[in-house]
Amino acid sequence: MSLVIVMLGNGFFNTFSSLRIAEEGYDNIVIGLVNSAYYLGMMVGCLYIEKLISRIGHIRAFAIFASINSLVFLFQGFYIHPIPWGFFRLLTGFCSSGFFIVIESWMLLSTSSRYRGKLLSLYMLTLYFAQGLGQFILNAVSLKSIFPYVIAIGLSSLSVLPVSMMKSSGPLGLDHSSLNLWKLIKKAPIGPLGCFLAGMIMSSFYGLTPIFAKNIHLSLFQISQVMGGTILGGLVLQWPIGHLSDIFPRKYVLIAVSSLLFIITSILFLFYSSSYWFLLLFMIIFGSVAFTFYPLSISYTCDYFAQHRVIGVTSSLLIIYGIGCVLGPIASSSAMQFFGPSYLLLTFAILSILFVIIALFLIKKNKQSAEDDLTEYLPTPRATALGYYLDPKVDTEDKEDFEDEEGEIDPLYEEYEDDDEQD
Repeated sequence: MSLVIVMLGNGFFNTFSSLRIAEEGYDNIVIGLVNSAYYLGMMVGCLYIEKLISRIGHIRAFAIFASINSLVFLFQGFYIHPIPWGFFRLLTGFCSSGFFIVIESWMLLSTSSRYRGKLLSLYMLTLYFAQGLGQFILNAVSLKSIFPYVIAIGLSSLSVLPVSMMKSSGPLGLDHSSLNLWKLIKKAPIGPLGCFLAGMIMSSFYGLTPIFAKNIHLSLFQISQVMGGTILGGLVLQWPIGHLSDIFPRKYVLIAVSSLLFIITSILFLFYSSSYWFLLLFMIIFGSVAFTFYPLSISYTCDYFAQHRVIGVTSSLLIIYGIGCVLGPIASSSAMQFFGPSYLLLTFAILSILFVIIALFLIKKNKQSAEDDLTEYLPTPRATALGYYLDPKVDTEDKEDFEDEEGEIDPLYEEYEDDDEQD
């Protein structure tokens, strides 16, 4: 319940922030940089928040993030300017990362492996439903009024109540480290590439689609429909495409998804102005396909590593995804600024076909495959790597040997002692 409440507010406020700063007349590049700051905060949070949770516990950590989140919304309403807003959005991203990590690690450590799959499905449904529903709050407020800030502050503050009323003080902290990024990319390059491009696409969608919709003269109600419909559409194909990736080689499913995404975004770019209902329908289709790109990339990469290395793999992929999230709004906003708002859609198309071209080249270059030891597809949330643990097939106590037994190190390449590593 705490996650639902806070994501209602944050999901709505993310879209509002883009629209509000656009109302002040700032160009698309500035808006893109402000949105990049949000994802930079998320990436930093994923690196350091778990250490805080292990020290003070889940409930206290959630309360701290909610308090900071509310305070940031308050300050953001005092003065509208890209520089302070960039800093505030960075803090909001950091807090959002904290919310996800607290909830996901709590579920992970409090649930037996038998029920993790069902819990993950419920978690995914709850997450996207809250984000999608939050978009419609835009219809109840005026962009230039104080009410958007009041609503966001109220929801963020209210989210503390359910988690604070828990009888349990929370589970013990979770310890995990990341793999060397270069070794990860070298071993399974298609997966990290997919995570990087997925980050560019999804961050650009969340931050700049409202600006695109505003520039083509959609009403606030229509903008909320486009954003909410696309996010809710992200739930539609998660399991069907995931099931296909468990049957067929995952790299070819990834290429097929990226090709389909290229076709959809190309159609959107060419015909977006024909009808509002056409735009809405194809944006929902876009969401249903695009939201599978990141979890497919995660699952594909994990096929190349033993079970006990999954934590490090997913953590490293999250960093790569975060880099894409930071760079995506900058690249997309530049295209919108110099060529027009519709070039946001063309940017999506270019990134999609770029993945297809590079992936086919890599497959041709390297004939060796690791498809014989597939892991089950997991619709991983885009926020953190911890969602992978909710997969009932993942045994965190698994210590079996694997052919690549190089020591794990963190993303900053600091070496450490791995007591569980087998020779």
